[in-house]
Amino acid sequence: MSDKKRPPGDPLEHKVINIFQRHRRGEHFHFEVEEGGELIISPDGFNYVSFKTAHVYDSDSDEALQELANKKHYLVKILEHHREASRVNNYYVPGERLEEFLLSLPHRPGKILEIQQVIPNTTA
Repeated sequence: MSDKKRPPGDPLEHKVINIFQRHRRGEHFHFEVEEGGELIISPDGFNYVSFKTAHVYDSDSDEALQELANKKHYLVKILEHHREASRVNNYYVPGERLEEFLLSLPHRPGKILEIQQVIPNTTA
């Protein structure tokens, strides 16, 4: 099933989360997972699931994917300690600036508590 035709009640992210939950519970399965996915451990020790797709992305689909990504926003909560008190900073990051924000994290004080995807209300 191509990514474009995936039904809304069967989102890919739920399948990915399920794969990681099974992996953490110690269920042993080969690194190939359902729907052509593969569980991979990156050289720096992070796990990710990669899915092969028969769909070849062209520049039109790249633009559509980027446009969709730019519509999403993110709430990034960072705990910052000060001598007199701690603060929780809530950064509202537009999708088109996500990469810029992530690259700025080493220069920001504090530690990340949470990153939450937010889809802002838009007019139809």
